[in-house]
Amino acid sequence: MQERRDLVDTDELRAFDAVATRRSFSLAAAEIGCSQSTISQRIARLEKRLNRRLIYRTTRKVDLTPDGEAMLIYARSILSISEEVRLRLARPGLKGVLKVGIEDEFARTRLPEVLGIFRLQFPDFGLKFITGRNEHLRDVLRSHEVDIILGKSLAETAGTVLWQEQMVWIGHPSLQLKPSDPVPLISYMKPSLTRTLTESALLAGRRTWVDVAECSNLLGVLAAARSGLGVIAIGQSFRRTILQEVPKEAGLPPLGKLTYVVEGTSDDPDSIASAFHTVLSEVAKRSTEDVRLE
Repeated sequence: MQERRDLVDTDELRAFDAVATRRSFSLAAAEIGCSQSTISQRIARLEKRLNRRLIYRTTRKVDLTPDGEAMLIYARSILSISEEVRLRLARPGLKGVLKVGIEDEFARTRLPEVLGIFRLQFPDFGLKFITGRNEHLRDVLRSHEVDIILGKSLAETAGTVLWQEQMVWIGHPSLQLKPSDPVPLISYMKPSLTRTLTESALLAGRRTWVDVAECSNLLGVLAAARSGLGVIAIGQSFRRTILQEVPKEAGLPPLGKLTYVVEGTSDDPDSIASAFHTVLSEVAKRSTEDVRLE
């Protein structure tokens, strides 16, 4: 039977990476915390394992051979994966139920992606969801009905900032709006950060408006807009509907931004709420990148 020769030994790869980075056996030994002879032995074992010369060494300098340059790419990838696995398995086992509050717009668009990632990483955890308007979410967080919320803020003051959402005007394609017309406005019932931002923009732009519909939730606002009643303000990355952005010819004033923040009841970095926060951050980053590419 042919002797099996595994290609992966992380100690050898770590020594090789250190030498390749430092271009010095002595500096690599100091970085890893071992003797220079140990570094030399690990490199020699790796070269024997691969049957390739990886490092060209003289009394004056240390260089990588072409095979060494190629191996360095693989070595760093393997070491990165190894560290990721170590950190993941070092986290204590988590089981139970995570209670989450998610703002309406995010729940309608990006939440399925978050849930898919979270389920893969923590299959033993159940989830309890409350979705709705920002004001309600903060109430349930204060009463400890949820462990963590993703909500809105007009300024970067509360919670951990994930991203800022540029607001845009959208409406049904059949809605023809002229700069001289009062704006037929569909908005959330007060109190509402989105409504505050919308009315402030109209006032600043000296544009009159008529409240044609007020709704308590996102589904109602979208239904009114889809019927052609009027226009609404919504985050740019959330406009995945049959509605379209209102043309510039309508003369609507520019809207500002809303800040999306995460707030929780625990500061423990190893908690399941912290893990969910990490997933939210990953998806939020991807969302903003998608908008920039449009």
